[in-house]
Amino acid sequence: MGLRVFSLPETKMAIKTTKLAAVNRILSNIGQSPVTVLDSGNPLVEMAELILDEVTSAIQAEGWIFNTEYAYPFMPDPDGCIVIPLNVLSLDSNGLSNQFLIQREGKLYDKAAHTYVFEGKQELDVVWLFDFMDMPEAFREYATIRAANVFAGRSVGSQEAVAFGQREEVLARATAIEYDTQQGDYNMIQNQDGYTTYPTYNPFTAAARR
Repeated sequence: MGLRVFSLPETKMAIKTTKLAAVNRILSNIGQSPVTVLDSGNPLVEMAELILDEVTSAIQAEGWIFNTEYAYPFMPDPDGCIVIPLNVLSLDSNGLSNQFLIQREGKLYDKAAHTYVFEGKQELDVVWLFDFMDMPEAFREYATIRAANVFAGRSVGSQEAVAFGQREEVLARATAIEYDTQQGDYNMIQNQDGYTTYPTYNPFTAAARR
């Protein structure tokens, strides 16, 4: 009697959301077929990608734990000017500083001293703009669902599709906020730079108390 060989069914590994997958989900929101490449020449595909980029930028402009850096150093060039990188969404000087620093004409400007010229390093709180694929998965999901609702409203004016997707958008934003909260470990005891200097309460440590 021969041995019987059993084969296990193939399982597909879950993967993170790619930009192509996000665009296809946006298209499916109005009943369009998926595409295999983004540069297909299809106007709807191009519109979906543009809206996804627009929404990605708008979400990141709020400033989250993954794209915000405190006291980031900027060095002046030989002329004393500090050129702001194109992927900076916003910047701010330290709250204790006597400078009033803003972005003007692509360079750092001190409104208090009325000058573009700086003598040394300037440390600023910065909100960066990252590509879609460089965002955490929770934010890619949020951007995809929000873009799908915007796309449905602009492309076909489907209020039904937008209304149907609003609940998903609210849940996706809640997940993004939960991610931001966990990563940031926010509490009321933080220093001027926004970092936690005292650990937050962990319930499991209660058992170690005497």
